[in-house]
Amino acid sequence: MALPISLQPGQKQLFLDDFIVQETHNLNCTMHRPVKSDPILKADRPSDGSMIALASAPMWIPDEGVYKLPYEVRRDEQNGNEMALAVSTDGLNWEKPNLGLVNFAGSTNNNLFPTPDNLRLWHIVYDPDDSDSKRRYKGFLTSAGGRIPVVSPDCLNWTKLGHDPADFPSGDAGTLTYDRDNKQFLGLLKFKSEYGRAYKLTTSTDFENWTEPRFLFSTDEEDQKLAVESIRKRLADPALAKPLFVHPDPSLGWREPDPPPWRGDPVWCAECYNMGVFPYEGLHLATLMIYYPTGQSLPEGRNCDAFHYLQLAMTRDLQNWIRLGNREPFIGPSPLTKGTVGNYDRLQLQTTNQPVDRGDELWFYYEGMKRRVPQHDRWSDGSPRDPSTLSPEERADWIDDTHSAVYVAILRKDGFVSLDADANGGHILTRPIKWRGDHLFLNLDAPTGSAQIEFLDENGTPIPGLSGSDAPIAHGDTINLSVTQNLSRLQNQIVQLKIHLDNAQLYAFWTQ
Repeated sequence: MALPISLQPGQKQLFLDDFIVQETHNLNCTMHRPVKSDPILKADRPSDGSMIALASAPMWIPDEGVYKLPYEVRRDEQNGNEMALAVSTDGLNWEKPNLGLVNFAGSTNNNLFPTPDNLRLWHIVYDPDDSDSKRRYKGFLTSAGGRIPVVSPDCLNWTKLGHDPADFPSGDAGTLTYDRDNKQFLGLLKFKSEYGRAYKLTTSTDFENWTEPRFLFSTDEEDQKLAVESIRKRLADPALAKPLFVHPDPSLGWREPDPPPWRGDPVWCAECYNMGVFPYEGLHLATLMIYYPTGQSLPEGRNCDAFHYLQLAMTRDLQNWIRLGNREPFIGPSPLTKGTVGNYDRLQLQTTNQPVDRGDELWFYYEGMKRRVPQHDRWSDGSPRDPSTLSPEERADWIDDTHSAVYVAILRKDGFVSLDADANGGHILTRPIKWRGDHLFLNLDAPTGSAQIEFLDENGTPIPGLSGSDAPIAHGDTINLSVTQNLSRLQNQIVQLKIHLDNAQLYAFWTQ
């Protein structure tokens, strides 16, 4: 018999892989996607420029009773690096306070704040555990050579820690996450791999001493095969925005010049442009910003034209990754509908470092961009624009010179993957478990169905009083459903759970 799994009381067992599963019968496995909001933050004042960008999720500051969201402002396509701050009490309605720190257009009445050496600072976390209040906020500056760790007491006034950026070699994108469960910082560094953009990981427990960066993630050969299919599908769908520049389908005989006259990057492929890695119930999950470049002839040599999807992945060791949902989008683009004003996340999606835990829900913040470059004379499919033929809604979108906005996508707590049964029923049998705890809890969606939990001993024999007609039964739709029977008599025993589902979705179980 396989070695039993020792459950940590309070740590949820999800169904993202087969770690806890010995067998299933007549169950479907479903990846769920969060529900997207309308834009909650956008460039709506002169100091914001044409777009806002972010790679860090809002931070809840208990002493102030607010969320803080630092973001980068960009006033043209080539230059950014200025930072601004938004605050909110509910995570949906945001204010841009007058900070009085930076002069813009002759006034300091704005929400801008300075950064050391005017470098980009969009990798920021809140650390409530540091005994030094002057280091409450931590971040990475992005220099030409790499990252520079910085700290701040208030998220506004930043100090470099004296590290050499050569110690953290990285391209522009990346994320920084504070893994509070393990009291360590996760720094993601962008580099070039066999499959283009990819990431290395460096970690620290004190934000002073960091591990040697090691390979973390890149796309693979399967991604490259799927890229051609994904691009074809995107181009054929009239409901989805198209990149402005699209080279011919390689299957039709097109070949990239070697080297190309404008850039050395390939097209019709899949790269990992950015990723957010965060701890979750003993695992690490990642939102992957998968980049599909379609053309390279952008004005003034600016980056490849492309679109993005956000995928979901998990790992148990920060080395070996499982891609969830068959690599389908976890968060995808909003469609082109009649009247596109305010519809920003139709082409490119920028991930942040981690979701925000809102009790019953997980809130995934992301940046959506409606165009790669200004397209004043063309629509996103490349067709010419004639303002006289546009509807009022289309004209408003055409003259709107803002490119991006911040969205939130809301997911049920633990709601990444469920095991589903219809009216015919089905069951899951867990691997042997060393039982710890007095009660069993479920994250269950069964308002008209049920979950019945049988307990088997280490030999697979039903345990009297906890099997057959005596097995506990659970109903309802709740993220925290207690199986009320006291199970303390099972303490330290080796057991298996056989959970029978009928018209139900099971997301997780745990002991307490």
